[in-house]
Amino acid sequence: MDRPTIFISSTIFDFRDLRSGLKDYLESRGCAVNASEFNDFDKPVDKHSYEACLNAIERSDFFVLFIGSRIGGWFDETAKVSITRQEYRHAYALAKAGKLKLVTFVRDDVWTHRQSTKELKRVLKAEAALSDEQRARVANHPTMFATDAETIISFIDEVSRNQETAAAARGAGPLPVANWVHTFKGFSDIRQAIDLLILNGQSVDIAARKKALQVQILAMLRQLVPSISGKPLFPDRTIARIATELNLKAKDIVRPVRVKGKLWGQFVMLAMIASKPRPEIDHLRLILTSDLLLKYDPKLTRFEETPEYDLLADIAVQASNLGRSDGASTSDLLKYGQKVNQAEDREVPGHILGAHLHRMFRLADLVGSARALALALDGRPYETAPRMPRTPFLDQEQGVAEEAISLDQIREWIGLDPVPEATVR
Repeated sequence: MDRPTIFISSTIFDFRDLRSGLKDYLESRGCAVNASEFNDFDKPVDKHSYEACLNAIERSDFFVLFIGSRIGGWFDETAKVSITRQEYRHAYALAKAGKLKLVTFVRDDVWTHRQSTKELKRVLKAEAALSDEQRARVANHPTMFATDAETIISFIDEVSRNQETAAAARGAGPLPVANWVHTFKGFSDIRQAIDLLILNGQSVDIAARKKALQVQILAMLRQLVPSISGKPLFPDRTIARIATELNLKAKDIVRPVRVKGKLWGQFVMLAMIASKPRPEIDHLRLILTSDLLLKYDPKLTRFEETPEYDLLADIAVQASNLGRSDGASTSDLLKYGQKVNQAEDREVPGHILGAHLHRMFRLADLVGSARALALALDGRPYETAPRMPRTPFLDQEQGVAEEAISLDQIREWIGLDPVPEATVR
């Protein structure tokens, strides 16, 4: 299936408007909906309507059950099993096999009536003058609210699976699956639960676009990250260590710097990695002009940047910086390795070392942000890698950092609200 398919199960008479509203809502979010009273429901002429419903359940990804104050038609009247209840049992078997996910809703007043009935039974049990038959007749007496409360309560008990849970706690069997019950008063309660359980808060269109962006980010990482010992491994720690060992100073930009033989080999290898062609990012810039990674803030009545948006913007900046040559040509490095024993030290102009080290820093920052964004788009926690220095001349880093103006400072300066702090980092 290219989109989530949901089967709606309930008595139709008392849930007609809700079923229609939910079907419209889910379809507007990109889902396919199976609801038997609508003309787009598959109704094979050579099959019984109940068999057609079971087949539709088996083709669905989610089974959404609503329980109210009505029983509906009987599947087995003698055993007090309604058609809706039998549909649930078929869906539960599929859920246990991992072929389906179950979401159950019970009207809030029906749930309250169930709790009140249970409490009444406990009170009647203490009345010694009453027989068991009298207690059952009083507790389950028909009312305007429910003509057969006992059957409805029994259905809710089956869905809740409290007895199975208690038995599992005693070591007498496995814990049941899909026993969550959501109570609801209005459609907003249903929508909130549905958004999290089925749509993860996103429409199918948004989810598909985010997945496409994730694929693009992974493709970029595949281009940037080297294979070391047959596995993808980015040597950002090695870059940081090399920068520390070189310890370039501002005065080194106009004079040669002595580089140890072993360190030189690592430096050249990383310079070659960093000299790969800059990844194409025009398609990423287009996403920054869309609503894909924005979030509407009802309090501020406007769209705000998300942490994912900030990461993508940073990727675009780092990729642009990586494209600047800054005089960093690998041919300049290779000539310092000619006719020299690889173990020997050598003297290399500081400005050449600085240019290549700067590219390594920008590449490390680009890979770190891309990795974090790929995780975020998958809905997983992430941490951004520690930032590399802004300059290869480490004695200038503090001054450069102090002179740099943050985005929040610019926003404040021109009168905009600061960007909300990221909730996942």
